[in-house]
Amino acid sequence: MKNLLIICMLFWHLTGIAVAAPEKSQVIELLEGRHWSLDKEAFKNLGEGTGRVLIKIAGDTATINYLRFRALETLSLFPTEKTAVFLEQTAEKSFAPLARRGFEALKQGFGNTQPERVKRLAASLLEHRNAQVRISAARFIRTIDAPRFKHFLKSEKDSWVRKELQK
Repeated sequence: MKNLLIICMLFWHLTGIAVAAPEKSQVIELLEGRHWSLDKEAFKNLGEGTGRVLIKIAGDTATINYLRFRALETLSLFPTEKTAVFLEQTAEKSFAPLARRGFEALKQGFGNTQPERVKRLAASLLEHRNAQVRISAARFIRTIDAPRFKHFLKSEKDSWVRKELQK
């Protein structure tokens, strides 16, 4: 009986480990590095719950920005509703570099599966005060809605932005 109890406890413990979200430290370790590039397999191998941990890292204002930026990019690998909502909110309400990266991650993760959702966000970002965010949004609009893109080009006040978009 004692052995059965020990085996059951061991099985319960191992099952908890298998379905638990990865530790924040595991995710941060994959986000660090001087010559970092997105390792899709490594993040996918962390398992279920990785997206939630990445959202916590990206949304934590106490975390250094380069880790937040990398967490946003990595979120494109986890196309869930929660991820989409987080990326939309980030693109709409964050400071410009974070907003642009949030939009880019949404575009990367949802551009093929939910293009209308990305288009709605891009259309609203065409009015963003930061030119780099407008450029990023306009580039997506150009691929999906040519008349809207042409209208944006005519209405854009900064000539260098228009020039950049015509490349």
